[in-house]
Amino acid sequence: MSLLERRYRGVLRLLPASYRAEREEEMVAAFMEAAGDVPDEVNPRPGWGEIASVLGLALRVRIGGTLAAPRAYAWGEAVRLVALLGLAYQTVYAVFVAADLYRALTFEADPNFAGAPGSIERLLSIAESVATLCSAIAFVAITRGHPRLAKVTALIGAMPALGYAATGAGPLAAGPNPGGQVASAVFVLFPVAALMLGFHRDVAPRRRSWGLALSPIIAGLVTMGGVQVMLSLRLHEHDWLYLWLDLIGMSVLALAAESLFVLVRGRSPAWALALSAAASLLLLVRLPMMIDNYGNAPNAIPWLTMLEQCVLLIVLIGVLAGTGLKALPRS
Repeated sequence: MSLLERRYRGVLRLLPASYRAEREEEMVAAFMEAAGDVPDEVNPRPGWGEIASVLGLALRVRIGGTLAAPRAYAWGEAVRLVALLGLAYQTVYAVFVAADLYRALTFEADPNFAGAPGSIERLLSIAESVATLCSAIAFVAITRGHPRLAKVTALIGAMPALGYAATGAGPLAAGPNPGGQVASAVFVLFPVAALMLGFHRDVAPRRRSWGLALSPIIAGLVTMGGVQVMLSLRLHEHDWLYLWLDLIGMSVLALAAESLFVLVRGRSPAWALALSAAASLLLLVRLPMMIDNYGNAPNAIPWLTMLEQCVLLIVLIGVLAGTGLKALPRS
């Protein structure tokens, strides 16, 4: 075996063993034929383009598409559901951002949000808000069967979080725990990465109903109305309640309800695995808050509320992951 062939076989180890068992010899023969007769003395190596193509193939095989084996397809569906759940959350958040921007620009209601008229702060605030709205476009696009548009707009939507993570700036930068800034960035970027990986070229675009495509926007409007009612009833002034009324708190409740439904009805393992990943992301952003507040008031009701949420999420992560992994097809 020549040095180049040995290195090609090493690169092919990126592929699953079952895939290599069927196609390794064929792929190695094709690579060697394309490379020609290359002596070991020149220290030949696979090209970066060849390595990238094998890596892309490995991801597509492991994150299975429409014609993949049942186990790989289940993993692929789990990744795609994580993307949908994450973009749905960001769409609900975008509804709040759009409302805040409208009030700030129309009524000058919140100068801290939009900055002074004509200032660079206002320009940046508008740009960040527009980028956030792109996440909503991404959700609608992917549910209506337009993956390319979804990926472009999702990347634009993630730009503010990416910029904050790269520069260390952002709304949480002045907080006591810099880990919160990183956690928030991961919370936004993880579903975008799932979108990029899960909806690859082996996945047939699926056009879902407009009702599903617009459901996060409707949920955002309903939630915003509910928040206004709760504010008018002064429910946010109750220490034991207000951390259940922000978007993270409400998402924990929604995820717990959906998880109960999945566990009772025994839906596909993809749902259980995707909800476990979503619970991990929620825990990622809630846990730093709990840690920050521990030294200040360890026995305070808000801290105990966050502790309850974190324990609930940890339980859900374990139960859902165990259920999903156990239900995965063998091949």
